[in-house]
Amino acid sequence: MLKNTEIAKISRRYAVQTVVAVAVLSLAVLSLQTFAHVDGLVQPLVVSAVFALVVELADIFLWKRIAEANQAMLPTFFSAVSGFRMLLALFTLVGCYIAVGRDAMLEYCLVFMAFYLWMIAHHSVFFSRVTNSHTECDKENK
Repeated sequence: MLKNTEIAKISRRYAVQTVVAVAVLSLAVLSLQTFAHVDGLVQPLVVSAVFALVVELADIFLWKRIAEANQAMLPTFFSAVSGFRMLLALFTLVGCYIAVGRDAMLEYCLVFMAFYLWMIAHHSVFFSRVTNSHTECDKENK
């Protein structure tokens, strides 16, 4: 069972990793626009970066609350987060489609997918490590 101090440390680490990764991905997109002369990536970058930050920080906030209250609910939380993230991504892209039209959607989809795939990978790797290390510690303590 995770202690509150461990939960706080894990959540801070996740938030810091999220902010750093969004910054690195944003710099990569801006570099692509500058050096490859690909125009029209700033607006998709803003949408994608805001989406990633909001969803990831909400994710860690909810994880922290659930881990403190009832750790038995964490598997349900992980399942719900992936479905909710996908629905939010679809709604975001539909909103972009309505706002900018069909012709500008290629840039939005490509930039958004880079951020979205990173979010899935980060969430999966981070929490699988947390869960596995927690499970191993529990087995050693018995």
